[in-house]
Amino acid sequence: MSMVQTRQQRDMALALTHVRQAAATPAGDMYGSLCLSVPVLIQTNGLCQTLAFLEDKSSGKPDGAHRLLLNHIAEVLEVEPGKLLDAVRTAPLMTYIHYSRRIMSAWVYYKRFSVSILNADPTADTGGA
Repeated sequence: MSMVQTRQQRDMALALTHVRQAAATPAGDMYGSLCLSVPVLIQTNGLCQTLAFLEDKSSGKPDGAHRLLLNHIAEVLEVEPGKLLDAVRTAPLMTYIHYSRRIMSAWVYYKRFSVSILNADPTADTGGA
């Protein structure tokens, strides 16, 4: 018999998997810093601009923290990683709001695990991440 999980339980399990994955890469430290700054970036600039920023920073670095973060955001939103920007850019208003709220809700776990697993410093200045 399979156990039914809440969305929060699924988000926590996915965040734990993603942060552990990042910890196993050289990009782990930067990933942790980015995880701490994503909610602020979304609240300040909006989801589209935040994703565009991450995409710009990931250019030419397929194994970098910014690309890894974009792939993880896509997985949370249940969108193909290569289609994330277009999906968010062309989303109807209510879907765009849903995407933003989904990330903000799930990101609580990414922040917590970044501090506990990656030793990210929540008081550090990310330099505009």
